[in-house]
Amino acid sequence: MIRGAFNVEIGYLDYRKDPGTYVYAKVLDGLTEARLALEMLGRGLVQNASARAFMSVRSIVSALIVKNFAKIIEGVDERRRAWYEDVGYSAPTTGLIGISKDLKKLGIDVEAVVKTALLLHRFSYNGFDLNLVDYRDLDEVKDDITEVVNWVLTIKELFLDVWDERLEREVGELRRLLGRYRLNEYLRLNYFSEIFIGLDY
Repeated sequence: MIRGAFNVEIGYLDYRKDPGTYVYAKVLDGLTEARLALEMLGRGLVQNASARAFMSVRSIVSALIVKNFAKIIEGVDERRRAWYEDVGYSAPTTGLIGISKDLKKLGIDVEAVVKTALLLHRFSYNGFDLNLVDYRDLDEVKDDITEVVNWVLTIKELFLDVWDERLEREVGELRRLLGRYRLNEYLRLNYFSEIFIGLDY
């Protein structure tokens, strides 16, 4: 089990020497990236928000890998074990689908959010290039970003060993921003609805 106070005010984190601090830092990073995604979404920077949402999921998945490292490598062959030790612990983009399947074997189901995050990652690079992305309009992208944020708000149970007041404050701020974003979207949609109704007269 991982317990104790964590000093994350450092540049490089060695998951082997201090897994607890690594996990804590990645959870904090995931919460921060989700907050930045909402802030950018509120400013209309949808591609930037998509990139942040993806990074949020990637950081949290990396934390899950290191937290459950011993169990993960028990169930894989030597080649995959070496990959996890050298690269996989960081949740690289090209390995996320496989990682989500390995975590699912441990009862940790992140497949859906990982697939959503990968869609957002692709959109963050390519925009609405119909040959490269699966979105038709901005509302679909916005929905997936908020879906990721909603998932991030549920991760506490996965990290009870490292959870503290700082992480709780981050979750509170994230929940507040999500509520404000939803209110602004509601007001925006109703404003345009009233305009269209007025045009009918």
